[in-house]
Amino acid sequence: MRVFALLLWAAASVRASDPVAFPGAAEAKDPTGRFTVVYVAPDAKAVDGGQHELRLRVEKSGAARHLMFFGRSAAVLWAPDGNALAVTDRRGSDTWTVLVFFSEKPGETNLDAELARSLGPLPERTGNHHVYLEAVRWLTAKTLRVRLRGYGDRDPQGFDELFDYELGGRFRRATGLDRPR
Repeated sequence: MRVFALLLWAAASVRASDPVAFPGAAEAKDPTGRFTVVYVAPDAKAVDGGQHELRLRVEKSGAARHLMFFGRSAAVLWAPDGNALAVTDRRGSDTWTVLVFFSEKPGETNLDAELARSLGPLPERTGNHHVYLEAVRWLTAKTLRVRLRGYGDRDPQGFDELFDYELGGRFRRATGLDRPR
């Protein structure tokens, strides 16, 4: 009984985080408290106005590494175990994309490229000029739900789809009640 209670407590205490928007927030801590995404404002003295930056800090050592630069805004969504994070990069008024980073290794995975590789060229993606890919929530520590929505020549009334991405490169369309109405 005691072991069961401990397992319930552990499951409840490590939850997926809510998205944290930058600029706006100064940081986004992972659910386990081991890592923090830190926001660095653009250098106003730079000729081009500079870019926003996100860095990943290891709380135990204080060491930080560059994650990415972004131009407009970004939203960070931590996996429940703190081993991965999804960043929705709102690159422009007509396009957003999602990048997945891992806490303990450099580099990122571009989910636009993974979606095309996994499911082929989607007509919604290629036939419209306003297309937004955004991280919605982590279903598990290894499965991320993303939303693909937009409008344009192919879908003047718009489209709205949900996909689940398993870390490592496999996408599938969400089914049933999980789909937007």
